[in-house]
Amino acid sequence: MLIPPIYRQDPSVKRRIYQWLLIGLLIRFFFMPITVHSDLVSTYYRSSFIAYQGVRWFEFLPLLTTYLHAFFLWILKPLVPHTVNIFGAGGYDYVVSIVAHSYVFRTLFLFKVPYLLFDLGCAFLFLGILQDKRKGLAVFIFWMVNPVVIFAVYIMGRYESMAMFFILLSLYYARRSLPAKSLFCLGVSGIVRLYPLIFLPFFVIVLGKKLRQRLKLAFWGLLPLGVVTVLPRLFHEVGEAEKLTKLYHTSYLFVMRLSLGYLYDNIYIFPLGCTVLFLYAYFNTDHSFTSLWKTTFILLLVFFATCFFHPQYFMWLMPFLAFEVVENKKFIGLFVGQVLCLMVYTFHFGGYTSTLLLTPIKATYFKYLPTPYDIISRYYPPATFIGIFRSLFSAICLWMVYLVLRELRSAKEVHLGG
Repeated sequence: MLIPPIYRQDPSVKRRIYQWLLIGLLIRFFFMPITVHSDLVSTYYRSSFIAYQGVRWFEFLPLLTTYLHAFFLWILKPLVPHTVNIFGAGGYDYVVSIVAHSYVFRTLFLFKVPYLLFDLGCAFLFLGILQDKRKGLAVFIFWMVNPVVIFAVYIMGRYESMAMFFILLSLYYARRSLPAKSLFCLGVSGIVRLYPLIFLPFFVIVLGKKLRQRLKLAFWGLLPLGVVTVLPRLFHEVGEAEKLTKLYHTSYLFVMRLSLGYLYDNIYIFPLGCTVLFLYAYFNTDHSFTSLWKTTFILLLVFFATCFFHPQYFMWLMPFLAFEVVENKKFIGLFVGQVLCLMVYTFHFGGYTSTLLLTPIKATYFKYLPTPYDIISRYYPPATFIGIFRSLFSAICLWMVYLVLRELRSAKEVHLGG
């Protein structure tokens, strides 16, 4: 029943969905038990205080993510009762402890099952959003074998699919002209993973046509953040909105800048590009679903071209890139170029994105295996080498921005001409 009727009615299309679903699951099942990243273990470690030790309140941002993981830990407890003591003494020791544990493969597999459920939810939401069978099937396949999705969720073990599910649910409602539900789901995604909050102004101006409607949509989009800001007051804790201003991740948006010669006189590139895009959308939007996702796509491309980011963040772009790929095949080659550059970019993070990921297989081997960064440093300055590929990555992103803006302009000219 997760497959929309338009796909179920065509036996050949339904069969291909099942085939690619199986292929995607096999790829995911292969990596789920054998790779570990400290972020996966630390996320569950924090949540274990709620699930196993009766802690009612745990101050960590984003708030909803901690409680979602605690809920899954509570459900998984009969299957992995050893997780009560698997984390060791905390700190880096919890990674060492879980790798050395005799149930490491079962534990890692089950830890990633919640991510798998949200990931599959994303795949089927694509079918609900795209009622064109050809495009829907193409996007489904793109998602199920997407190397970025597999790396971020199943190799690094990040919960990106949780936020992605609510973003796609937001797009699902936007597609069905239900803007209030769309903004609320976007707001929920923002308290699972904070980055969707930068989408909110664009969703408001594209989905809302009048000032009153836009204010209403802004309310629904900010409501989840408001709830997790007020709720902590009941426990005499600081709310989520207050923590945002102190979160070091926000500094990533201001790394690239132009100095005008005085201490506080700087032009930050991403806020500049974001504002120009907002003004462009405000004065040029046709309030269509296409305008919504293409504008968000451009916003993320500008982010990845101009800001520092961790490799798993690149998954944020994948749903919007999937929509674009089925419209313009040129983007497939550009995506391949992005992935190749991203692979080199991950070398910057040393073993945390390479050799250490495989320590569950044999810790004594992979822990001391030279990383790609170490190998490059023997022949060439690694910072320069990685910087070259980072530059190529940004160039591809900016070229994509140009192509999408050209598409939007052409579509507007056709509309006006008609």
